[in-house]
Amino acid sequence: MPKKRSYPYRLGSPKTPNPMKEMSWCFSKYIYVSCEIEAFKVGRYWEMGDKYKVTIRQGSKYSETPYEYTKENVMDAIYDTYRKLYEINYKNYK
Repeated sequence: MPKKRSYPYRLGSPKTPNPMKEMSWCFSKYIYVSCEIEAFKVGRYWEMGDKYKVTIRQGSKYSETPYEYTKENVMDAIYDTYRKLYEINYKNYK
């Protein structure tokens, strides 16, 4: 029987619904939320860690969290960030 392939870079499935309205509002304002994986230099090669950080970019503004998320909960953190950005900023535009 063949061995099941394991992809270390595949993120876990989110437990919250996809915030389509909030994401489209952020995209229209050029706000992008993504994640970066922790990496370690071992000799001349890079190895992947097991922690992720969430990054927020809007034009030249850039902010990031510390490496505190795992691959099981990083998608929820990204979705929650989109919801929070929409909630904080959209109230000012009403």
